[in-house]
Formats: sequence, structure tokens, C-alpha cells
Amino acid sequence: MLFSLIAALGSVSVSVSTPNPEGDMYVSICSEDTFLSGRCEHGQRRAASAEDVFVFEDIPAGDWAIQVWRDPEGDGEMRTMAFGIPAEPVTISNDPPMNFGPPRFSDAAVTITEGETEIALSIR
Repeated sequence: MLFSLIAALGSVSVSVSTPNPEGDMYVSICSEDTFLSGRCEHGQRRAASAEDVFVFEDIPAGDWAIQVWRDPEGDGEMRTMAFGIPAEPVTISNDPPMNFGPPRFSDAAVTITEGETEIALSIR
């Protein structure tokens, strides 16, 4: 009975590549409730580099979306254009369509399992 109360946890390795390693790189793992909100449950920030791996430990098994944005100015602020469209380089797991509005969580979701999950993303 005790085992059914313990959530399965996994680690997630997010490999990020960019041809423009300027500013800071933000990588977040988000539930459906926090997707695109800026309040994701798990996040890391560090100076951008051409290739980097962000490792997250103890992520509960389930469906999550990975969001990455590069902040060229390093000011911690996501600049936006009309209608809230990001003006900064961004990428989201599964490269969901962003036609006529923000992507849906169901299109961006990846399944995290017990053990290790590896995700590779590229950002401009």
C-alpha cells in the first residue's frame, strides 16, 4: 500500500543548441496548469552557449511541456510583439503549431517516465 502513495520520479536531460549563444537561456518544465504562464514548476537559467544540457531531477512521471527561451539582453524580461507573440527566440517541445494563437499543451506535452528522459531542442 505504501508504494501506491509514492509518485514515480524521473530525471530529464534537455539538450539545447543555438547558433546565437548570446545572453541567458531559460529552460522550464511545465504542467498543463502552468504551461505558457511563466510560473512553471521546474526551471533553470544560465548563460547561453552553443550547446548545453540542462538536467532536472525528481520530476514526477506524467505529461509535461518543455519551454526554452533565450534572453539576448540578459534582462530577465520576455519581450513581446503584438498579441503577446514572443519577440525573443523561443522553442517548445514537439514544436507545436502556433497558428492564430498560442500552442496547446496537448501538442507540446512529452511523457516523463521513471528513469531518464532525454529531450533535444534547438533555438535560433
